[in-house]
Amino acid sequence: MSNFYDVNDLTMIGLAIIAAVFIGRYWQHKVSKEKLAKKENELDVLAKARELNLDNEYESKREELKEKEKAFYKECVQKRTQIDIEAAESKSRCKHYFEKAVEYAYNFQDEITGQHKTAKGDIQKILDDSYRFKRKVLLASITLKNHVRKFEEIKKEREIYKSLLADKEFFSLKDNSDWNAVEKEYRNKVNLLQAAQDEKEAQDEIKRQMREERQRAEELERQQQEAEEKEQMLAEKKRAVEKALLEASEEHKQELEAQRTKLEQEIEDVHKKYERAKSMAQMTKQGHVYVISNIGAFGNDVFKIGMTRRLEPMDRVNELSNASVPFEFDVHAMIICDDAPALEKALHTELHNHRLNKINHRKEFFRTDIKRIIECVNKNHGEVEYVADPVALQYNRSLEMQA
Repeated sequence: MSNFYDVNDLTMIGLAIIAAVFIGRYWQHKVSKEKLAKKENELDVLAKARELNLDNEYESKREELKEKEKAFYKECVQKRTQIDIEAAESKSRCKHYFEKAVEYAYNFQDEITGQHKTAKGDIQKILDDSYRFKRKVLLASITLKNHVRKFEEIKKEREIYKSLLADKEFFSLKDNSDWNAVEKEYRNKVNLLQAAQDEKEAQDEIKRQMREERQRAEELERQQQEAEEKEQMLAEKKRAVEKALLEASEEHKQELEAQRTKLEQEIEDVHKKYERAKSMAQMTKQGHVYVISNIGAFGNDVFKIGMTRRLEPMDRVNELSNASVPFEFDVHAMIICDDAPALEKALHTELHNHRLNKINHRKEFFRTDIKRIIECVNKNHGEVEYVADPVALQYNRSLEMQA
C-alpha cells in the first residue's frame, strides 16, 4: 500500500486543487472585470463622443430646420398674398360676370331677338343668292331646242328652294322666288331666241328667193340666147331654101315650098319663145303659188301654201320633200300668175285664222280643207285645176307594209 496516498494527502491535494480552481476563477473574474471596466470606459467615451456628435448634428439640423421654417413661412406668406390677390381678382370677375348676367337677364329678349334676326337675314340671303344664281345659269343656257327641259329644271330648283325654306320654319323665311317674274324672264328669253331664229329664217328665205331670182334670170337668159341662135340658124336654112327655089325645077319647087313653110313656122315658134323668155325676164313678180300637203308627216287637212319664182316649180316641191320630212309632199294645185307674191299674201290673209303657227307667219301651214283654199284661189285669181285627194304614195305603201 506504499504506492497509494493516504487520506490526508488526498485531502490536501483536493484542497489544493480547489484552492487553485478558486484562485483561477477569482483571477479570471478579476481579469474579466477589468476588461469589462475598460470596455465600459470605452463605451462611455464612445457614448460621450456620440452624444457630442449628436448634439452638434442636432444643432446643425435645428439651424437647418429654422432656415427651412423661415423659407416655408416666407413662401406661405407669398402664397397667401397670391391667393389673396387671386381671390380679389376672382371676386372682381365674379362681380363682373354677375353684373353681366344681371344685364343679360334684363336684355335677354333683345339679345335673342337680335341674334335671331341676324341669323334669319344671313340664311335668307344665302338661300336667295343660291336660287338666283342657279336660275340665272339655267336661263343663260336656254336655246330653242332645250328651253322646255331648262324650264322644268328651273321649276325643280324653285321646289328645292321652297323645301329649304320649309326646313327653316323656325326663322319664318320669306319666299322670294317671284315665280311670275321668272316666267316672264323665261318667256322673254325664248321670244328673243325665236325672234332671232325668225330673223335668220327670214334672211335665209330672202337669200333663197335671191338664188331663185338669179337662177330664173340665168335660165331666161339661156332660153333667149338659145332661141336667138336657133332663129338665126333657121333663117339661114330659109335663105338657103329660097335660093334653091330660084334655081329649082318645077318638080322640086313644091317640096322646097313645103320646107320653106315649115321653116317659117319654126322661126315663128322660136321667135315667140324668145319673146316669151324676154317678157318673163322683165316681169319680176311672175311665179307659181303652190298648194301641197304631207299627210304622212302632218295628218289630214294640213296644207302648205307658198310661192316660188323658179321656172321649174317642182324643184321647190322636191326641195321641201327632202327637208327633214319622212314622206314627199303631194301637189294639190300649181298656179302660175303674173303677181305671185300678191296671190300668196291674199291667200295667207284669208286663211289667217287657220294657221298652225300663230307666232311665226313664215311657217306657211294651215289646217283647213282643200275646198276652202280653192274658193280663195278662185276669188283672188280665177278658176284653176286642182287635185282634191292626194296620192300619198310613199305613206300608203308604208302602211301596207306595216299591215
